[in-house]
Amino acid sequence: MKRLWWLGAGYAAGLGTAAWVRSKARAAAEKYAPENVRNAVADRSREAAQRAQQTAADSARSLGREARRIADDIRHAVAEGREAMRDTESELRDDEPPGAESGSNGSGRP
Repeated sequence: MKRLWWLGAGYAAGLGTAAWVRSKARAAAEKYAPENVRNAVADRSREAAQRAQQTAADSARSLGREARRIADDIRHAVAEGREAMRDTESELRDDEPPGAESGSNGSGRP
């Protein structure tokens, strides 16, 4: 009786294992079927292209902001330079002796 019970238990375990392996094999075969693989590759490619496009757009916006910041810095530096130039010219003109013409080379021509 014990042998018959173990024979039945082994047979049932074998059938259960065989059914489980068959279902896993079918799922893997379906997953890797050419049509499903093609669809999966197309979906992943589409997602990668969208990510690349988003990254490019973000980079372009960042580059634009940085270019505007640099342009503002340059405008500010030029304005400061012009102001300093005016101040220096004013100081130089104030230091000239009376009657001396600015820009004169002694020939009476500017």
